[in-house]
Amino acid sequence: MGKFIFTIQGEGRGHLTQAISLSQLAQEAGHEVVGYAVGSTNNRKIPSFFTDYIGDKPLLQYESPSLCYGNGKAVQVGKTALQAFSKFKTYWNSASELASFIDENRPDGIINFYESITGLHQWRTGAKIPCLSIGHQYLLLNKHFQTIPEKKIDQFFLNLNTQITAIGSKKKLGLSFLPLENDTKRNIDVIPPLLRKEVKELKSTAGKSWLAYLTHFRLAEDIMAWSTLNPDIQLDCFWDHPSHKEIFHYSANLTFHPIHAELYLEKMSQCAGLISTAGFESIAEAMYLAKPTMMVPVPNHIEQMINAFDGAQSGAGLAASTFDLNLFKVYQKEHVTDYSTYHHWIQESSRLMDIHLRELIQPDRKKKSSWKSLFTKRIHWTLPKNNGGLSIPKI
Repeated sequence: MGKFIFTIQGEGRGHLTQAISLSQLAQEAGHEVVGYAVGSTNNRKIPSFFTDYIGDKPLLQYESPSLCYGNGKAVQVGKTALQAFSKFKTYWNSASELASFIDENRPDGIINFYESITGLHQWRTGAKIPCLSIGHQYLLLNKHFQTIPEKKIDQFFLNLNTQITAIGSKKKLGLSFLPLENDTKRNIDVIPPLLRKEVKELKSTAGKSWLAYLTHFRLAEDIMAWSTLNPDIQLDCFWDHPSHKEIFHYSANLTFHPIHAELYLEKMSQCAGLISTAGFESIAEAMYLAKPTMMVPVPNHIEQMINAFDGAQSGAGLAASTFDLNLFKVYQKEHVTDYSTYHHWIQESSRLMDIHLRELIQPDRKKKSSWKSLFTKRIHWTLPKNNGGLSIPKI
């Protein structure tokens, strides 16, 4: 059995939730998580649902790259990309903090939930400690994955960032809604979504109210406007608003809640459907509870655009470009999906993750790569095809 440190991207709730899920699976298999390191921006507070779960386990928080939204609702791709250069010294210091944390807790392996500083740490140390990277983003590098045909440049930068997070990783695990062939050439294995036992223990009932989850609070304006025109639909919306830290009753039929894991799951199990900004974890949970989902990506958020496309292809629900909830009202009458394949796939999580954790800490008989070759071996300087593969663009 092994001892592990989890490094986690702290933006949103998805990667933090996945870390909790894997903690549960690992402990059931006899492994131990000896510490957690969370990367966030501007010392953003780590949600209480995560800190409450880990209890008194060692926890490190440090500065890490994140998406930039500016003053609007859309992701600012250029500004997000420039972070790596303008704040490189800060991130280098974060890698030093992570190195000290790892030295103090002496793990057998590192489990990386799409955290950029982990890749920087592995590069500067020569990957002395074996690392495994997990996330839906790694599935996008799988040559068997079908992606959207548009926004090739955005996909290139997304995939480039994904490769950077996985520098020095022995293997990448791509979370997938449904089974997909592994990409052995790129060392990418496909695994089911990592759902917490609290989700699996819920009893789903057919309710009448709708549930919404927003990764950015400014997107709430569209839902507010729609709810005013549709007072017959009861809406509960979860957000991370900087000012509204308590429950906010916008109107008789629209209530906003601060992020609260247990209440969110309770509401999901009882709702008629979920409106989501196309985060992978929210879609995966809704599918398990057989709730139709309307997936509306944050503007310019390429990862969520791909999530919405993939979710629709997998039978999760409706992919849309705006919060025109009239579309969802019509769609719910048509939504019929057999979730049996998905449930069987989810049941494979425990077995597959135990195998991957054991393999990670087994002695590597192959000759170790030098630190100088780690970067060039991990990055594919190419653009994506429609099927998710990578190719050099014609000029």
